[in-house]
Amino acid sequence: MIRPHDDTSIEAGGLLGRIKRRQLFRLAFLGGTLLALGEMSAVLLPFMRVNKIVGLGAKIPAGRKQDILDKFKSTDDVPQLFVEGKFFLLHAPGGILAAYRKCTHLGCSVPYTPGDVAPDGTQGQFHCPCHGSLFNKRTAVVQGGPAPKPLQLFHISENEAGTLIVDTNPLNVIDRQSNEFDPRHIEVRDA
Repeated sequence: MIRPHDDTSIEAGGLLGRIKRRQLFRLAFLGGTLLALGEMSAVLLPFMRVNKIVGLGAKIPAGRKQDILDKFKSTDDVPQLFVEGKFFLLHAPGGILAAYRKCTHLGCSVPYTPGDVAPDGTQGQFHCPCHGSLFNKRTAVVQGGPAPKPLQLFHISENEAGTLIVDTNPLNVIDRQSNEFDPRHIEVRDA
């Protein structure tokens, strides 16, 4: 026999006195669902926003051509690092190159070490800390180690004001297959 439900177990009056167990479970489920949706929205919302590209992938102004050449002259052609775009400006024979800092062996970030003496006797070279690949400071060609090819080059151009613009799109690099310097890769000449 089924007995009708009566509210004699809960004191009459107030909100709790009028809510039945089934209604309480429904409200708890609805509250939990809304809480979960709110948390998911808070987590996913930052990924929905469009970010401005800064650094690698953007076109980065590197400075005036004459200022860069003057700095190369005063520092004995020490490469100029641009951390934001992950590249070095190099003073190659006949012009300026922009070398990507990613090692062609396994992709480690390659720093310039001014204290190393290169095999050709010049002071300073790029020395990969992961597996010891060595690259020339003026042309970025391999001088030793396991790297199969020279550092990749970014495209570089000069605007009307004399400012050098480096296109740091990693999908649009100059990938040199031979380990020799080719003057045809120079896009900005000294003169």
